[in-house]
Amino acid sequence: MKFLISWLLLISCSHLGYGRLERIRLTKFDSLRRQLIGSRTPMEKYLKHNLQTKYNLQTKYNLIGGPVREPLTNCLDMEYYGEITIGTPPQKFKVLFDTGSSNLWVPSVKCRGCGAWHNQYNSSKSSTYKPNGTSIEIVYETGSMMGFLSTDNVAIGNIVAKNQTFAEATREPGMTFVAASFDGILGMGYSEIAVDGVQTIFDALVEQKVIDKPIFSFYFNRNTSDSTGGELILGGSDPKYYKGSFSYEKVTLKGYWQFNMDSVVIKGGSKFCPNGCEAIADTGTSLIVGPTQDIIAINMELGAKLIEDSVSQYAFECDKVASLPYVGFILGGKAFYLSAEDYVLKVSQWSSETMICLSGFQVLDSPLTIGPLWILGDVFLGKFYTEFDKGADRVGFAEAV
Repeated sequence: MKFLISWLLLISCSHLGYGRLERIRLTKFDSLRRQLIGSRTPMEKYLKHNLQTKYNLQTKYNLIGGPVREPLTNCLDMEYYGEITIGTPPQKFKVLFDTGSSNLWVPSVKCRGCGAWHNQYNSSKSSTYKPNGTSIEIVYETGSMMGFLSTDNVAIGNIVAKNQTFAEATREPGMTFVAASFDGILGMGYSEIAVDGVQTIFDALVEQKVIDKPIFSFYFNRNTSDSTGGELILGGSDPKYYKGSFSYEKVTLKGYWQFNMDSVVIKGGSKFCPNGCEAIADTGTSLIVGPTQDIIAINMELGAKLIEDSVSQYAFECDKVASLPYVGFILGGKAFYLSAEDYVLKVSQWSSETMICLSGFQVLDSPLTIGPLWILGDVFLGKFYTEFDKGADRVGFAEAV
């Protein structure tokens, strides 16, 4: 069960040498090839044939053509998602790659009210579809889905997980997913939290030997004006995205990518969770989330004010952001500092041209968790390139470049 997609997404993002590695490149724009397809240019017929032939070969032989970069989107530093395909011929879907959950689901053609702008899976159009029919419900901290299980080939870049079981959503109660700019979620947590015991996509890729190492890593580009939003690498990590070396934390409880954090400190100020606490690295959470008492105290000490009509979102006076102190997360005795530039999100209000400076620290006392838990979401992961090593059950952090 994943934790949080900020409510701001509903406003800001809606409708809008390591062996063999598989790279999923994060960008804001479709490739030229995809722009040409459907544009009625003389190249359209050739490109469609080229893409279909390439996919058919991959599906038949599970071919690996080296590192693969696929365009994804960074939506205002609040979510990172990219393209996968399901079935034969391939049906495209934009999915949030989420280390805070473990199931893959996309809207079904049988769904009513899933958002007409979302891609919907149609099993009748896939020659590799296999029925399952088991009902499934996945409840997240915000939002949920209900539907049933199906089996088909799932491709990420140039690699294919054959006969992969996933969920077709027939209901998406509330507005969280209906209004989202992505179609579904691809969970990258441990199998221990996979609903209905479904094998995870990553485990399937490892088992089918289409990636060399049981490792994946994320680079998030926090510059929203850059055409490159970052990269997901399957099978390893890339030193060009970080400086120095990784500092690793052992996974303390398999499910989420959970580890022990020594403390949280405001430079020159207070210390929080002084005796240590549990934390998770969650690519599906936009902000940094923690226990109510600590988050309120951090926001107050930094000078943030609770936004009117909000119960958990804080904002700063934009002209004071430059003077805000660093906030550090102590992991394995090493401090990982965020500057105000890192933990303040500058967003134009949807109803005006006014800029609002949001705090990257948000309250969450979750009924889905046991004990105080910190969630290091995209605000943290954007500053620190992160490696998820399932073979060694550890999470590595290094400063991104």
